[in-house]
Amino acid sequence: MFFWIIITIIAHLLNAIVFIIDKHLVSKTVMKPVAYAFYSCVFLFVYLALIPFGFVVSEFKYTIIGIAIGVLFTFILLVFYKAIQAGESTRIVPAVGGLTPVFTFILAYLFIGERLEITQVIALVLFIFGGFLLSSKISKEHLKIIKGAKMAVLAAFLFAIYYTLMKFLFSHISFLSGFIIIQIGAFLGAVILALPARNRKAIFAPASAAGAMKKKALYLFVPDKILGAVAGFLIPYAISMEAASVTVINSLQAVQYVFLLVFAIILSKKSPSFFKEQIGEKVIKRKITAIILIGIGLLIISWG
Repeated sequence: MFFWIIITIIAHLLNAIVFIIDKHLVSKTVMKPVAYAFYSCVFLFVYLALIPFGFVVSEFKYTIIGIAIGVLFTFILLVFYKAIQAGESTRIVPAVGGLTPVFTFILAYLFIGERLEITQVIALVLFIFGGFLLSSKISKEHLKIIKGAKMAVLAAFLFAIYYTLMKFLFSHISFLSGFIIIQIGAFLGAVILALPARNRKAIFAPASAAGAMKKKALYLFVPDKILGAVAGFLIPYAISMEAASVTVINSLQAVQYVFLLVFAIILSKKSPSFFKEQIGEKVIKRKITAIILIGIGLLIISWG
């Protein structure tokens, strides 16, 4: 299997763990989208600690592009969280996760000349369809357009732009230099986000701070942020690899849904109060089908 695929799968495993911990930590905490976006990006400044390990000052134009990518990421998160606020996360997340690789495929084809082999296209379709089956709720009464659909489509399109630009940047400067510049941009984006008075009020409200969490859950906060930081490093690292397809990397988010299902089943039995997952016969059949599709996709892309 390609090394960049393994790196991506590891990152999605870590993201699945982070998702579950976050669900536990903030289950009783209500934040506005602007606060979520701010706190998700402001702490990215800690990546400056990587500067001694190979950071090189790049050409001015690439530095500007990198900073712009980081700023863009901050506002993408704002759109994404607004979409979740308008609709339901169980429907918005798979919608964004399924549309992002589609948009990425188009943008990467048009602007950075990425071409997928037929086996990669087949795997891409399997990942998207499997991820949709695994992460969404399907019933007759929910076949209508979901709430927040427009924001979800916009978020997916912006994520596609973000990852395509990232691939472009890494093709011109070293990974570590590009990565650090992007994180600086994201930090600046958070600062920009906090400039309007109404945003600062939402960001620094008591309910938006980590202190609003239950004290007994705070012991999970540090490992949660460490795992999130590692995952946030690994995916760009995978994208930076010359042979890596940014489209396929995006579609591999379907693997994260598999990990989430496994953790949900384990934790629902071991600790129902920590994580609950409704499991019915129809749901199980649909999710088993999804896992098989994702597995076939992994086999195709690793042997193709």
